[in-house]
Amino acid sequence: MKYLSFLLALGCACGLGILISIPIGQIPPIAPLLDPNHGFWQNSYSEDQVAQDQLTLNNLQDEVKVVYDENLIPHIYAQNDLDLYRAQGYITAKHRLWQMEFQTRAAAGRLSEVVGPMALELDRMTRRKGLAFGAEKGIEFLKSEDPETLALVEAYADGVNQYLAQITDAQLPVEYKLLNYRPELVSRISTGK
Repeated sequence: MKYLSFLLALGCACGLGILISIPIGQIPPIAPLLDPNHGFWQNSYSEDQVAQDQLTLNNLQDEVKVVYDENLIPHIYAQNDLDLYRAQGYITAKHRLWQMEFQTRAAAGRLSEVVGPMALELDRMTRRKGLAFGAEKGIEFLKSEDPETLALVEAYADGVNQYLAQITDAQLPVEYKLLNYRPELVSRISTGK
C-alpha cells in the first residue's frame, strides 16, 4: 500500500512537471517563468543596482561617461555624436528593452509572432497602414541623401545589439519570460542583414 501511494505521488509530480513545461494553446509554459535561476525571481532587483554597473562598449572612438542622477535618470556625456548614439542605444535597451522591441513589432505588424493568432487582425491593420514600408523608404532616403544621419541610426542600433549580445536569460525583462520568447537583434541598416 505504501508503494502504491509513493507511485501515485510520483506520477502526479511527474505529470505536473510535464504539464507546466509545455504550452497549452496560447498559454506559454509556466516552468521557465518559475525557474529560480532564470525566471521572474531574477527580476526582483532594484533599479538602484542597474545604475551601479560598469559597462563596456565596442566601437567607441573616445571615452563615454554615463551618470545617473538621484532619480536614476541617465545622463550621457560623449566626445562625438557616434559614441553618444551608440551609448544611448545601449542604455535605452538596458532600461526599456521590452517596450522598444514590442512597439517595433507592433509597428511592423508582427505581434502575432509573439502572442499568436489573437493579434492577426491588428497585424493586418498595421501592415495596411504601411509603417514598415515607410520606414524602409526612410532608410533608402538616408542611404542616398543623408549618410551622416544613417551612421547615427546605425550607431544607435549597434548599441542596442551590444546590449542584446551580452544579456542572459536571467536578465531578460519579465515580459519576455511571461510570453516565452527572446528579443531579436536589430538588423544592420546599411547592409539589410
